[in-house]
Amino acid sequence: MNTVRAEVEKLLTLRSLALTLGLTWAVTLLLDALDPPGGSVLPYGQVGFLILGVLATAHEYQGGGQIRTTLLAMPRRYRLVAAKAVALVVLAAPAALLVAGTAGEPGGTLSLVVDTLVAAGVGLLIRHPVGAAGAVLVAYEIGFPLIRTHWGEVTGRLPLAGVLIFVVASVVFARRDGADGS
Repeated sequence: MNTVRAEVEKLLTLRSLALTLGLTWAVTLLLDALDPPGGSVLPYGQVGFLILGVLATAHEYQGGGQIRTTLLAMPRRYRLVAAKAVALVVLAAPAALLVAGTAGEPGGTLSLVVDTLVAAGVGLLIRHPVGAAGAVLVAYEIGFPLIRTHWGEVTGRLPLAGVLIFVVASVVFARRDGADGS
């Protein structure tokens, strides 16, 4: 429980996360006001949650290498990844409810939270915020729509693929990242 609390505090102190959530909500609100009836603005809000997920995990590898301190304080990698996931859900779920509600699609809350976790998994794998954000945005904005267009029946399995990405990222994180953060 202390690990989850520490991860929540760490996320709350990141100005980029607060800025991302604030801008996501503001853009969703603006687009919803400008959007004609029947259109969905939730995909635009989804971009903010993808960035949120990437920043939540990949930021520790930048600058001063905060990941080293984190790994020294919590050497059990799987427990650390689980704590990161719980902390991210604790922060993303209320924000997702607000954004999805603003977009007029409160049912999209779970989708936004799952997308955030998928992006966090990609951030753990790539370890670079810009690279991970680029990969996630290309996948969600180009790759997945193409899959839906050409192989519609496969799209029902995409959430399961997202969970698989996070599990793979957890295993890679536990095996790859030594105490020196390399």
